[in-house]
This record gives sequence, structure tokens and C-alpha cells, in this order.
Amino acid sequence: MKQFSIFLVVTILLSGCAYNSFDEVEEIPAPINPNTTYQKHTVTASGMIFTPSSLTINVGDTVVFDNVSGFHNVNGTQATFPTNPASFGNALASAPWTYIYVFNIVGSYNYQCDAHAPGMAGTITVQ
Repeated sequence: MKQFSIFLVVTILLSGCAYNSFDEVEEIPAPINPNTTYQKHTVTASGMIFTPSSLTINVGDTVVFDNVSGFHNVNGTQATFPTNPASFGNALASAPWTYIYVFNIVGSYNYQCDAHAPGMAGTITVQ
């Protein structure tokens, strides 16, 4: 019984030492001015378009991507758009889904639906 108890304790302790990879975790910086009121904007994915397809927002604003019909995603990764100031996006999936991203870096961001590119694309300008 003593050996089983020691085995159990060692197993529990070692289970906390599992390897965790944080390479894919993206840190989102805090908004620049905590006293500013930030806005929420909605971009709808439906059919073969994002509505609106062009949006100008302020630093710290939130964009809610809302897929109301169809099989879509939001791909604004730097792998696809190297000039984007930061990567954002989600996986392809059938509606309904919502993807939310807070834009904390000034610049111009391009994005697309991978299933319907290049026609289903948009831009977000953060000022």
C-alpha cells in the first residue's frame, strides 16, 4: 500500500510537468488610453461578401465578425498579408459564428475569406 501511495504522489506531481507550447498564443496589448471610450463595429459575412468591406476605426476599437450564412472564415494573418501590423483570424466554419478582435496597433489591415478569395475580402484602417 505504501508503494502505491508513493506511485500515486509521483504520478500526480509529474502530471503537472507536461510540456506546454505557447508559440501560437498571440498577446494582445492593452488599449493605449484606458480613459477612452472604445467602439464596437460589426462586419457581417454573408453570401460572397463582407459588409462593410471597408472600415475605419480607432485604436482599441473592437470588430465583431458575424457569419450569418455560409461557410466562411476571417483570415487577416501576416502569413497571408505580410504588411498587416498584426495577425488575426479564425478557422473556416459554417454559420452561425462570431469572431471578435480588438485592434490595438495603428495601420491598414487586409483580410479575406479563404474559401471565397480573392472576391470576398475587406480592409480595416486603424487610426
